Amino acid sequence: MNLKDIVRISVLLIIIVGYFLYEKSKETTYEEIMAQLINEEEVEHITVYSQIPLVKKTASVTINDTELINSIINEQIKLKKIDTRDLPPVMSTLVIYTDKDSYNIGLSENSIMIGTERYLTTNPVVNPITMILVKEDLDWEIIEYTPFIWK
Repeated sequence: MNLKDIVRISVLLIIIVGYFLYEKSKETTYEEIMAQLINEEEVEHITVYSQIPLVKKTASVTINDTELINSIINEQIKLKKIDTRDLPPVMSTLVIYTDKDSYNIGLSENSIMIGTERYLTTNPVVNPITMILVKEDLDWEIIEYTPFIWK
């Protein structure tokens, strides 16, 4: 092997390792993001707004149950940061009210949007937080509502 071959192989290895490190850096968990977002704040309640497809109305529910709030905030979901293009629109919004602030979390069928960052869930087809909300016997009400504009 001459010096040119060694340099080529080294450059190729650096590119491959760099790519894998870059992809790995986009991975996180929902629980980690929520811990950073809420940070030592106490969650008072969560209001969920869910657009009803093909109807200009929204279903809304406020969750005060501490156990349900904790299961929503601490759900174990592996996420991967993605580009926001070519994804279905955010149809549901969680507004988490704490003793200091409020935070908006957007949900689509297979992604979560926090701030301007969008993450793809590793679970195929249905968002795990949506499944929590569906399984609970919540008292939804239909309201006239202008949905959040997610970018």
